Amino acid sequence: MKISDKDFIRLRDFMYKKFGINLAEKRLLIEGRLSMMLQKRGYTDFGPYIDDVMRDVSGKELSVLVSKLTTNFTYFMREEGHYDFLTKKVFPAWKADISHANRRIWSAASSSGEEPYSLAMVVSNFFGVAARQIKIEASDISDNVLEQARAGVYSQDKISKLPKAWVTQYFDKRSETEYAVKPALKSLIQYKYFNLNDTAHWLTRAYDVIFCRNVMIYFDQPTRQALTKRLYDALKPGGYLIIGMSETLVNLKTDFVYLQPSVYQRPAETAAIKS
Repeated sequence: MKISDKDFIRLRDFMYKKFGINLAEKRLLIEGRLSMMLQKRGYTDFGPYIDDVMRDVSGKELSVLVSKLTTNFTYFMREEGHYDFLTKKVFPAWKADISHANRRIWSAASSSGEEPYSLAMVVSNFFGVAARQIKIEASDISDNVLEQARAGVYSQDKISKLPKAWVTQYFDKRSETEYAVKPALKSLIQYKYFNLNDTAHWLTRAYDVIFCRNVMIYFDQPTRQALTKRLYDALKPGGYLIIGMSETLVNLKTDFVYLQPSVYQRPAETAAIKS
């Protein structure tokens, strides 16, 4: 199914205004990912479907659209070096600081939950019972993937990179091919819907670590610039921003300090006011 020029422009502009997602060069992707779904649902072209998405006050149609157009490919302990950075560089300093109970971690594009659950396992493994004093928040723009994350049920191949001891400790085996996250680990994470392009509901000086990985690949330069500024403001002084290994802040105007590939820090010396 082909999308007309008019409907492509409508959808492109709608997604950019709503989420900052840049579909300018994604016409073939739109047709490839949506055509079969539209045909199964009885649509003969894209126009009526786009109308329905824009009219749907429940947001369910929009959530499905977002899930289709963004690649929710992830797995547990993806880009493992980021978790090593936490356990070797960040967590030891927190453990030595009696105020670690006020620490907050945000998985800013949590998809189907593998990233926040990985964070929860790493935190739990390092801090033990004190892990409950560290808040882990997770958000996404798709209600569909948030539902999957809250359910916490995964196929065997999804957990294949995890240590066997962790699988035993943090999962219940439901069948030969399906595992469910145990309630104790689930309880460490708070999930919520959040649009990173919504400027009205951001917190400032709130987080010690923000994971915002493989998100900026969907944005153009101005949107990446604006998002980076909001991420900077959302971190406590001395806090860390972790982006995807294929991403960089090069060519952006930012006060972040580069630490290592895909890891940046908000300078601690700017902390005139404690959050």
